Amino acid sequence: MESEFSLQEKNSFRTFLIFTFLLTGILNVAFSINSSHFRVKTIEIESISNKYNSNDFSNEGLNKSIWLINSDSFASKKMQYPTIENIEVRREYPDEIILIISEYAELLVISDLRGTIPVRNVLYKNGLEIKSSDTGELPTILITNGPVEAGFNGELISMIMTLKNYDLDESNFTFAYDGKKLTGEYGETFFDFGSSIDLGTKAAALGLLLENSECDGEVRFLGSEELIANC
Repeated sequence: MESEFSLQEKNSFRTFLIFTFLLTGILNVAFSINSSHFRVKTIEIESISNKYNSNDFSNEGLNKSIWLINSDSFASKKMQYPTIENIEVRREYPDEIILIISEYAELLVISDLRGTIPVRNVLYKNGLEIKSSDTGELPTILITNGPVEAGFNGELISMIMTLKNYDLDESNFTFAYDGKKLTGEYGETFFDFGSSIDLGTKAAALGLLLENSECDGEVRFLGSEELIANC
């Protein structure tokens, strides 16, 4: 009996220790989350763009528990700034966070002459078009007539993203669309894609040709993969 009683005491004591340990851990976590010592007081921004500052993100970050801040905390900012692709949160304990902001890539400058007033927009990787005067070193397309086909911008994105896979200076590409066919130039090469469908496939064939040969002439597409090169 005495041995059984001693065993029960040991089990009870072990259970008490486990419970005490868990309770202490829970209390410590709760204290840390609610402690003013771990409230965000400083927000820093890291981005290649200069359009953002820490005040833009203060409502979502300042005075919040640093333990609870993550990229989802700034989801509303992706709606406010649709060019933002991702916001990574880096914590600098106890009270500072660094927001690493990456944007969708700018792919193409679209100059649209179909309206009374010409429009010049930048096409982003996510399909967004934004008016911009600072276009940097981007390829260009001139639209002189229309209407454009459904999914036209998606085809343009596929084309540019495909050309990025080749050892070519994409900023040297210029394109034109007259409502029926898409043409372009790269250096001394003129190319005619025909209709604006399957542009990704056509760009792959063109990129392979330009990367592996010096073509100073005309390239005309008969289909998505069929072409005639007079170089």
